[in-house]
Parts: sequence; C-alpha cells; structure tokens
Amino acid sequence: MSLATTLLSDGGEFSQVRDLPALKLGATDLDAILLETHALIDASNGPEDSGRETVKVNIDGQDIEIPHLSLASSVAFPNELFAFSYTYYHPDKPISSVTIDFGDSSRRLSVSGESADKISALSNLLEKDLRRYATPIGGTKFRRSAGVCLSMLFLTSFMISSAYCWKTRNYSALGMPICSALGFLLLLVVPWNRLVPGFVLNQRYSPFFLVRHASEVSVLALVAILAGIPLSYFLARRRGRQQKD
Repeated sequence: MSLATTLLSDGGEFSQVRDLPALKLGATDLDAILLETHALIDASNGPEDSGRETVKVNIDGQDIEIPHLSLASSVAFPNELFAFSYTYYHPDKPISSVTIDFGDSSRRLSVSGESADKISALSNLLEKDLRRYATPIGGTKFRRSAGVCLSMLFLTSFMISSAYCWKTRNYSALGMPICSALGFLLLLVVPWNRLVPGFVLNQRYSPFFLVRHASEVSVLALVAILAGIPLSYFLARRRGRQQKD
C-alpha cells in the first residue's frame, strides 16, 4: 500500500507525500504520465506557467541531470534504468512543486502548493497511474529480508539433511542437501538487485520470453528448489517403505 501524508507549512503551502510500492514500467508508459502531469500543472497554474523542470537519471552509478522537461524515451540510456527523478518548481502557485523520485530503496511522490484540492487531485491521479505498474516484490528492504530468511533456511536445511543422510545411510534422500546447496548458491550467484529491483524503467522490451521474464523465472526456480527439499524427504521415505515391504 502507498502512504499519503498531507502537511500545512508555515507559509500556507500544502504538501502531500506518498510512498509507492516497487514499480516496473516502460519508457513510453512514463512518457504518458509525465505529459499528463505537465498538462495538469498547466491547467492549474495557467498556460503561461514557466516553472523550472528537471529530469535526473542514474546511469552506471553516475547522476545525469537534464535542466528541462525531457521525456523518458527521448533520453539516450541503456535498456534498463534503476533510478529516475522528475522535479517541477515554481513558487507561489496552486501547484508549486512536484517531485517524482524512483529508486531501488524507495519510490516517493511529493506534491505541494497553495491549493489543497489541486495538489490532492494531482497526487491521486499520479498514484492511480503509477500503481498500474506496481509489482508485488522488489526493492532493497524486500531483498534483504528475503535473503536473510532464505539463507538461514537453506543453510539449516543443508546441515540437518546432510547429518540425516550420513547417520541413516539413506542416500536416496540426498536430494535434500543438494536442493539446499543449490538454493543457497542461487542466492549468492544471481544478481537479484537487477532481477528484483525496487524500480526499473525499460527503454524497450526484449522479444525473448526468458529475457523479458527473467525475474519471474528466477523466482520460480527458487520456489521449485524450496519445494524440492520436502519432496525429496517424502520420496525417500516412500522408497524406504517400499523396500521394507
């Protein structure tokens, strides 16, 4: 869920801040949202409005700032961007400031101005448009929490299942420590920060299914390995009962 907070500053300006979930969208999708934002600002502040607009992107760890409205698809950047921000500023206006700041650790939308109704309308519209591109998983906090839990699970499972196989000489249950080791290696080797980011902006989508859905495939592989641990145990027990019979 996104959280909206409306504040009234000492200067009589209203401000509304919303935190958004993980987002995955294309450059053309972001273009449409920026154009809609610009049109609503013009309608609120007047067509003669000449506020300062800035677009900032992060490419290979370097921040590149463009001091004017530059649509996402018109900027020459790699196929994927993991940080993007748009800022509009014109003081003493019904809508005086708009900040769209998307990154791996947070996705924040901030609108402020002298008209509470207009900043609320713009904030609600932007949230509604952006939530269409929300993903259930992604971001630094999610990866850190999931990584710690899964690492402990795989390591614990590996130690217990290895000891079980060694003590009982039940080598038909080797699938348990093998799946545990594979799962732990998958956590270490796979670049989860690129596959499950908090924000990703695609310049174009790959025509190849596996490339286009690499994050979903990786998560499914991890789920399959998790399911393989108890499945190996029950198959080993079943095989042991059949041998006794």
